[in-house]
Amino acid sequence: MLHGVSFGLRPGEVHALLGENGAGKSTLIKVITGIHQADGGEIYLNDKHVHFNDPCRPGLAGIAAIYQELSLCPDLNVAENIFLGRQPTAVGGRIDWRKLYSEADRLLISLGVHLDLKAKARQPEHRTDAKC
Repeated sequence: MLHGVSFGLRPGEVHALLGENGAGKSTLIKVITGIHQADGGEIYLNDKHVHFNDPCRPGLAGIAAIYQELSLCPDLNVAENIFLGRQPTAVGGRIDWRKLYSEADRLLISLGVHLDLKAKARQPEHRTDAKC
């Protein structure tokens, strides 16, 4: 249960949410990302009141959570797992595969990570960089 939570974020800032087990950290994140519905309070994004009634809408607004417990879809490849749930689309709503692979490659290069983007997540032998 959350009581009296208030905080603000600005673009480019990095924050950590700390507290004891049961303090409400996960609940807060789940409310912000639309997983749980708040029974009170308000969320503002760019000075506008927003209400996320499903888990897809926050992503469309640029809100995402990176959870401590990482779960990969083992039958999807590396690039597909990176963009899971937020795949770039082309006209007609189809996945833009060229952009998906290009953006995944750009992201991994920026992190200094070298992986075979088309290798299934279950295949660790396709890693080409021991630092991963």
